[in-house]
Amino acid sequence: MKEVVRHRSDLSDLHVFYAVAVCGGLNAAARSLRVDPSTVSRALDQLEARLNTRLVRRTAQGVVLTKAGEMALARVRTIESQIEEMEHEVLDSEATSPIGAVTLSCSDGVGAYLLTPALTHLLRENPKLDLRLDCGLWPNNPLEADAEIALVFNAEPVPGYVSRPVAYFHYGLFGTQSFFELYGMPQSPEEALRHPFLHHTAQKLTANMPRKVPAFQDLARRRVETNSSAAVVEGVLAGIGIAGMPTVLASLYPELVMVGDAVEPLELSLVYHRDIERIPRIKVVLKWLEAVFDQKTKPWYRREFVPPHEFAAFTGAQAPNLPLGAGKVTERAPAETQAPKRRIATSGT
Repeated sequence: MKEVVRHRSDLSDLHVFYAVAVCGGLNAAARSLRVDPSTVSRALDQLEARLNTRLVRRTAQGVVLTKAGEMALARVRTIESQIEEMEHEVLDSEATSPIGAVTLSCSDGVGAYLLTPALTHLLRENPKLDLRLDCGLWPNNPLEADAEIALVFNAEPVPGYVSRPVAYFHYGLFGTQSFFELYGMPQSPEEALRHPFLHHTAQKLTANMPRKVPAFQDLARRRVETNSSAAVVEGVLAGIGIAGMPTVLASLYPELVMVGDAVEPLELSLVYHRDIERIPRIKVVLKWLEAVFDQKTKPWYRREFVPPHEFAAFTGAQAPNLPLGAGKVTERAPAETQAPKRRIATSGT
């Protein structure tokens, strides 16, 4: 602690010396610093005593820098410049640091398994940011929430809104390795009809959403039927039966085994009103979402199908769904930019 206090005093004396050198005299420096001339004289004497050298020669016209003083001034000028730059950076960071809440709507499965585990980095790096995650369960109608950002499957164009694809979900039939060891591994989707089926009723949501598993699901015995995709996932993991699920879950749960081929993928898009995209709190969440669904490091989100048995090469020892490089946003939002209330229709998945 003594070292910290001593160096802080050194910086204060250096600042006084800088003022004396720039202003050309002790009285002028005192006026600039708004202190008494005796304070300036005392600080300068302390600095010279500590350095054991003369930095200035006092004359009737003011002060003249010695050779040591000229050398010290060059260094102190750099220090003053760096301090000023640091102050500007801190002030700018504080002024543009994301503040407030962002409402994000998505399906319960996406919210529970893909977003919530990745929230740690976002919230730690943005302590003034709050997230309102709306994972409403609507089995037969699109989710309509007062959301600023929505994750929408097979989004349709809406005037005034940005709709940007970020990921592709490939669906297939899944069960656990232990379940198939106990009840037999089907060699085709048709053979899978022997097994109990967990049915997600939201699979019949809207006309623009294709089936996420083949049509034979209508012939399967639905031992469990639910409007919650999270309930389907937990049921499969618990060994109740099989279900149509996205391949990304195999990256989270290696015990899942896929039966047959994947069907046509669903496109997941970021949807938000173009008027709000430059607001810092919105911008940082958008950047975070892009990192969560980064297709370069997470092949299960790519348009082309990558089979689950190839995921191990990408997951490694790291948690597979954590975002990479989702940091703060430092750009200043225009003063006139406001965050209007927007309603975004999304499809529960």
